Amino acid sequence: MALKHSFSKKFVGDKILISTLTRGRWSWLAPALLLVSTCVCAGQAADAKPAQGDTGAGKVTTVFLVRHAERATEPAQDPALTEAGVARAEALARLLSGAGVKAVYTSQFARTKQTAEPLAKLLGVPVNPVPLAVKPDKPREVSEQSIRELKSKIEGHAGEAVLVVGHTNSIPDLIRELGGDVVPNIPEDKFDNLFVVTVYAPGRAKVVQLKYGS
Repeated sequence: MALKHSFSKKFVGDKILISTLTRGRWSWLAPALLLVSTCVCAGQAADAKPAQGDTGAGKVTTVFLVRHAERATEPAQDPALTEAGVARAEALARLLSGAGVKAVYTSQFARTKQTAEPLAKLLGVPVNPVPLAVKPDKPREVSEQSIRELKSKIEGHAGEAVLVVGHTNSIPDLIRELGGDVVPNIPEDKFDNLFVVTVYAPGRAKVVQLKYGS
């Protein structure tokens, strides 16, 4: 769904413009995940650990990015998750429960916050909405300033793991801003993508795409 140029205005279509991503470290994540298929299922990834270490430019940061789970069609301005969406959110919590996530960021919309809530509750961390504005001349695109703001939030967790829950048109922009070597295109009918972005230097990151949930 796409927002018009105002948070109070209605959505257009099904592309959202947003204003907002236990113990173990994934020391092997970057090299290991690069060897696996981009269609690894949640069960195969469940025991993974987040990447850590230092490069000449600083600590390695692991960013997990997902689109919100399945959502209802009403109310059009801010629909909640469906029953299937709630189940997917719970699957995400199980998958990342041991990934060492230290912070959770979402957009301002209910469906992103509800997708993140099961994991946040499990880990005892808050869900942090980061509202994203839209471009005045392109109301279906997130503004560069908003994406940079979210990137800044992530940079405040250098060397840690962070979850970001966004939308089909915000996740690719954020991955690009982080320096991802692959920038995905997310179909409107897909809710099962999990992007693992390993930021190993300023503006340099490896991207691995996984699948989770049923």
